[in-house]
Amino acid sequence: MRGLYIHIPFCKRICTYCDFTKRVPKDNLMIKEYLKYLKEELFSYEKYFSSIETIYIGGGTPTLLDETDLTILLDMLKDFKNIKEYSIEINPETLTLDKVKILKKYGINRCSIGVESFDDNTLKILGRSHTKNDIYNAVKMLKDNGFTNINIDLIFAVPGQNISSIENDLKEFYKLDINHLSYYSLILEENTILYHKYKHNLFKPIDNEIEAKMYEFIINDLEKNDFKQYEISNFSKNNSESIHNKIYWENKEYIGVGLGASGYVDSTRYTNNNLLKEYYKKYRKTEEFIDKNTKFSEEMILGLRMLKGINIDFVNKKYDKDILNDFSELKKYVNNGFLAIDNGYLHLTKKGLLIGNDIFELFI
Repeated sequence: MRGLYIHIPFCKRICTYCDFTKRVPKDNLMIKEYLKYLKEELFSYEKYFSSIETIYIGGGTPTLLDETDLTILLDMLKDFKNIKEYSIEINPETLTLDKVKILKKYGINRCSIGVESFDDNTLKILGRSHTKNDIYNAVKMLKDNGFTNINIDLIFAVPGQNISSIENDLKEFYKLDINHLSYYSLILEENTILYHKYKHNLFKPIDNEIEAKMYEFIINDLEKNDFKQYEISNFSKNNSESIHNKIYWENKEYIGVGLGASGYVDSTRYTNNNLLKEYYKKYRKTEEFIDKNTKFSEEMILGLRMLKGINIDFVNKKYDKDILNDFSELKKYVNNGFLAIDNGYLHLTKKGLLIGNDIFELFI
């Protein structure tokens, strides 16, 4: 099984925290030209199409496209067969009823909404342009048109937040009555507006200890409300785990097309050019063959992000390792309650989730 990721880089405005490849389009002609090159790149992978079982359209803001351009985009994907999960990212303020009907017509069956917070002040800090009403309207439109597999993204540890802020965001989330939540801690990425403000002492990041308490609160509160944590930042109920994202976490191959997109095909990891002029000349910017040792490192790090963890016997046989003896520090983490072994799987405990990066560094 392979996944297909498609990047739509266009946004109405640039959010302060975002370091994904994005730009504000100067006109509709820019979008149409991009879609033409995107289609050419997509069909350069035609020999792999039969192995594709998930499609994920991300951004940027895919739903910034008007009804005509959204139809052009989805029409180029209409002949894919055997798709188990077909996802698109949505910004609440860009969704219209006509766009929802187009998504339904073309078979999209999972929608991921970039909410980030229900608090107007937090949304302002993050540079978002939607309101709480936009969120509720978007979810209602989707539900009214038969969409049942819906995710929202939230962010915590934003300057000005406290535990009460997190509690309020979760209360609003529960009101939506949807089955999946991706809840990320704010990371100050270098090429972002927030990072620039931080470097100029315009705000202080949330203290690490407070951030840890926020994360603990999130995990415990979602558990009380019947949400199962299956990955460090992802929670679901009623069997709504993301099939596409598990391809990444299980270190399987996927095709990435579009400006700045990354992919992993035939043991080669690649990244596309992130400037339109360069992308139109040559899609790929970098390529790296992933050898067995690198695959092992990636599989350990990605696998431990999953709450189920690593199948010890499977990994040992696949890579000719004895991970518990080859990495003696692992036993210390087990003895100290940060890792546990259940039914042959090595996994992070609740306590271990708080220091996951320290454990991942063993394999870098």
